[in-house]
Amino acid sequence: MHNVGVIFAAAMATAHVLVGSGLAHAEAPAPRPSVHAIPATIPTLRGAVALGTLVAIEPGAREAEFRIGCGWYVAPKRRVKLGLWKVSLQGVAFNLESYGKNGPESGVAHSVGLRAWESYVLQHGWSGAIWLKSRSQPYITNTPTTDICAGQLG
Repeated sequence: MHNVGVIFAAAMATAHVLVGSGLAHAEAPAPRPSVHAIPATIPTLRGAVALGTLVAIEPGAREAEFRIGCGWYVAPKRRVKLGLWKVSLQGVAFNLESYGKNGPESGVAHSVGLRAWESYVLQHGWSGAIWLKSRSQPYITNTPTTDICAGQLG
C-alpha cells in the first residue's frame, strides 16, 4: 500500500485537472467542495462517462455532487445534460495522479480508497473523469483520458 501522505503531497503539487478540454492536464486547482447532504432533487448519473468538477460531498451517505462539463451515456450513446449530477461513491475505484516536472506525460496514477480520496478532495478540490460504464467497475480519476467531450469513451 502506498503512503497516502506522500501520494497527496505529490498530487497536491500538480494533480489539478482542467475540465472542458479533450485531455485532462495540469492547470489551476479545482475549488474545494462543500460538505453537506446532496439534495434529493439532484439527478443521479449512471451508465455514463463524463468530465466534471466536484461541488459537494456527503461522506456518510457515500455520495458526491459534480458539475458536469461534458459527457455521454454509454448505451444508447447520447450526450449527458450539462449541470449538477449526483454520483454514488459506493463500489467506485479512485485514482489520483501525481506529476513530475514534465507534467501529465510523467504522471503516476495511484489507486486510493474512498476515505483517502475524500480526505484529498476536501483539502484540494477535484476535477477529472467519471467512468460509470455499466459493464465495468466504476471509477473516478484525474489521470489523462480520451477525448470524452468528443465522444471517445475509451
